[in-house]
Amino acid sequence: MHEVTVMGASRNGLHDTDGFTWNNGSHEVQFVPATDTETVEMGSQTRQKPFDAALTAFGQSLGCSEKFYDEGKALAQRVFLKLQDKSKYSVARVHFGGSFGKKTDVIEPDLDLVVVCNKIDPPLDNVNVLDDFENVLMMHDDELKIREGPFKITERSLNFSFKNGIEVDLLPAANVTDLEEIRNKMRMDPKNAFYYNPSFVDQQVAFLRSQNSFTHTLIRLVKFWFKNLHFGQNVGGGSAMMEMISISAAEDEGNYDSLSMLRAFAKGLDIIAKLDSLKLAFRCVAVTEKIFRWEKIPSKELHEGNQDLIPKVIGNENILKRKYFMVDPANPFQDFLEGKAESLIDKLKMFASETRDELRKVVYGNVVGKEFIQSLLKPRPTSLVEEAEGTLSLPSDFCVGVGYTSYSSLVCDMKVRNNSVMQEIPKKNSINTFKQRLLAIVNATVNANQETVTSDDVRNAVQSMIKTSLKVGLDQSPYNHDEMDVTLTIPYRINATDYEIRFSMRWN
Repeated sequence: MHEVTVMGASRNGLHDTDGFTWNNGSHEVQFVPATDTETVEMGSQTRQKPFDAALTAFGQSLGCSEKFYDEGKALAQRVFLKLQDKSKYSVARVHFGGSFGKKTDVIEPDLDLVVVCNKIDPPLDNVNVLDDFENVLMMHDDELKIREGPFKITERSLNFSFKNGIEVDLLPAANVTDLEEIRNKMRMDPKNAFYYNPSFVDQQVAFLRSQNSFTHTLIRLVKFWFKNLHFGQNVGGGSAMMEMISISAAEDEGNYDSLSMLRAFAKGLDIIAKLDSLKLAFRCVAVTEKIFRWEKIPSKELHEGNQDLIPKVIGNENILKRKYFMVDPANPFQDFLEGKAESLIDKLKMFASETRDELRKVVYGNVVGKEFIQSLLKPRPTSLVEEAEGTLSLPSDFCVGVGYTSYSSLVCDMKVRNNSVMQEIPKKNSINTFKQRLLAIVNATVNANQETVTSDDVRNAVQSMIKTSLKVGLDQSPYNHDEMDVTLTIPYRINATDYEIRFSMRWN
């Protein structure tokens, strides 16, 4: 199997193109994205048609604005040039990874910047690299428009925010050209395979960019649904898991005479509802001598006796021995389901089954428009009270306000007046959970029916979400926003007018 690379201008280090070639060692062969196929109308008398239209329109509304993309790219360019100039490491280029680079972003993504460095080999000495990057960026934070405050260094990334609210995950990667050599190193040193993953950013982006527009819309719908779920624990690789499941569902949908977003979304839920028996992997196959495409491997071929898959498609036979797995097409050693707690798998299955039942009810109840989207894609579990013990500390007081926007942030703004709440994990988890629920409910309300929605509709939807999440009545708060510990502000637009909704929380 040939290796995929992303072609793009590298004078300034930023790679963000839709053109791909395959390098087989002797010449380049073309890799073309799947042909875009618009949703085919299924006839005015069919039950599915209005739901297909509603889901498609909503899914297409979930991507970032052009302003977000443009500002994100410009700010990333500044970071790259500064690191290239000031870091003691030789910085070659920067790639956009994650949902931003793949163009599968939903509402408010992090900006994943993979910084490729020369003359370092994975597993990288990440602590030293990240410390050096942090020092450079903190010394020039004002020039780079980086928000003041401590940076966060994780096992392999540096986290910070720009002043416009865009959050950044910066990951160092080695500058490698021979992926076969990387695979052999990972096979011999599996405990350090984790550190090689950023080096596959080109291939990760290429796999998603090769999908058609129907699949991208489905991906955004499934990821939006996933972002509304509360698990009480971190779901590493959750976004990539939803992408792969959506691609699988979209491929199955291609077997029908016409495409249905409703049916494909239901198929994605069905896959998740049976996650503990899922075996999912993809391979690249030749269409002609110079044209290749991705396809899902039939489950009957995913068994430990099929050595032809190792190591380019499946990293090692141990993966094939597992009861369930989901292998990254770019990194054959990355099984997204490996190490996932049974409780997490069970919750994903439960939420998918609940949503599938809800889907059946709203379709046969002929619930259309914004009510359809809000009902189908509501937060789960609806109440956080039963989930709070150990993972969440719910606020004792809160207040909600709506009005014309008064700030220029592209994303949710958070004002912290009591820094101690950010030091307590259960309270911080509550803030992040409500931030996601606010973003989801505002976008679901505004984008599901853009022609008739009002700011009162948004406020009512937010108040309803708070009431069910906290199981409380909505009496007039005795406090104003300035007296609260934290205020979250969500900007939105209706008929070319900018609004904001504020939600403030306070703990006794």
